[in-house]
Amino acid sequence: MNTSNINDKEALPRAPQSLDEFKDILLESSAEDYVSNYILERVPWIFNSRGQYNKWKRKVAENLDVDPFSIVVVGSSCTEYSLSPSKDFSRFSTGSDIDMAVVSPDHFNQAWKWLRSPETKIKFAENSKKIMLRSHEEGLVFNGTIATNRILSHLPYGARWSRGLRIASNTEPTIGRSIKTRVYKDYEALREYHEKNVMDIKDKLLQEQ
Repeated sequence: MNTSNINDKEALPRAPQSLDEFKDILLESSAEDYVSNYILERVPWIFNSRGQYNKWKRKVAENLDVDPFSIVVVGSSCTEYSLSPSKDFSRFSTGSDIDMAVVSPDHFNQAWKWLRSPETKIKFAENSKKIMLRSHEEGLVFNGTIATNRILSHLPYGARWSRGLRIASNTEPTIGRSIKTRVYKDYEALREYHEKNVMDIKDKLLQEQ
């Protein structure tokens, strides 16, 4: 085997070269194996090397006051094609956001405390905002997840994180990209969320065959 072109991105199974190959790998892999090999334990698609990825995470982590190991780039910026059942395998493009997971029990608990406070329920009494709160109460929080996109500015650490994400949006290779963040209570919650997505998208593929 010729190893002259192998770098640290190839320490795990290589990224698919086409959408058809992407789908084949999904169907051939268990959800657990796919999430490990193509999301949690490899260099995301947008980064040139593990060194670049680690450097980016260190900078972001410093600005968010978390450990770099707690940051995982997910979504199409990791896998090239979206795994969301509603996005029909859309490819990462010039207008795509960066989806970032942060595993932090402390930040999860701060957000959870804010979400369940009476003051928040009063402040978010409008229908559109009530839907956001309900989505957390009925599913996201139960599954150990906080979706910060619409509530970050209200959270106790919102100002610091907003500044940190703006800095990340001006750092290679995410310059000009909007960065959307989900906070997870633990790595089990992160893994389970993505394994469910993989199982759902595999079911969709099998139904189309």
